[in-house]
Amino acid sequence: MAYRNENENLKVRIKYLQAFIGLLVLMLGGLGIGWDRARQDAVIHLPPNLEEGGLVKINQPERIHIYAFAARILQVINHWPNDGSTDYGKAIDSVRPYLTPRFYAELKFDLEQRLVNPVDGVGTPVDELTGRVRSMQTLLATENAKIFDDDKVTIHSHGEWTAILDMHIEEQVKGLLVKSVNVRYPVRVIRYDVDLNSNRWGLALDGYEAPGPARIANQPTPVDTVVPRQLPQITQDKP
Repeated sequence: MAYRNENENLKVRIKYLQAFIGLLVLMLGGLGIGWDRARQDAVIHLPPNLEEGGLVKINQPERIHIYAFAARILQVINHWPNDGSTDYGKAIDSVRPYLTPRFYAELKFDLEQRLVNPVDGVGTPVDELTGRVRSMQTLLATENAKIFDDDKVTIHSHGEWTAILDMHIEEQVKGLLVKSVNVRYPVRVIRYDVDLNSNRWGLALDGYEAPGPARIANQPTPVDTVVPRQLPQITQDKP
């Protein structure tokens, strides 16, 4: 009788163990499916100075990252090493994943207008790009101004910023310097988590804040020759 009872107890234990193993298999299967569906990459923005440590959060850029992103993309757009008539379009297309559709369309429209630009709407059309070489770089720090501080990036909401970029532009035609100006760009940056394969930042430029780029002077004035012309027919909302 004792042997029979012990045998029955073992059978019950085995059933419990089988049920527990089955539950573990289901849990592991669910974890595997979740892992497979999860993103393969996570964007982590590290603070530039880690001497005192820092709280790192996934997909949450700091002001310095917004500034660096906007400056980098703007420099690419304004780098015409050989001939602006071909380099400008190539530059715009090369950073298309980092531009909203609206800003991309504005830049392409600007390209078309610069190739044939009637002076004041009348007279002989002027080609502003052929043979023109352009370069852009961030203004160096001075005693009264740093290259970057937190005041240069305004947070409007979770996923929308304005970066103030002070840049120096030089243009040459056939080796002759035709422009050397300092310009302040108020650039809109938005969260643009659309295609991480093409845009690992998860950010995009969305145009300029009003009143737009201006020469850096005591009384800044709009810089007509460096502002993409707005497409009046474009009214779509931000992505």
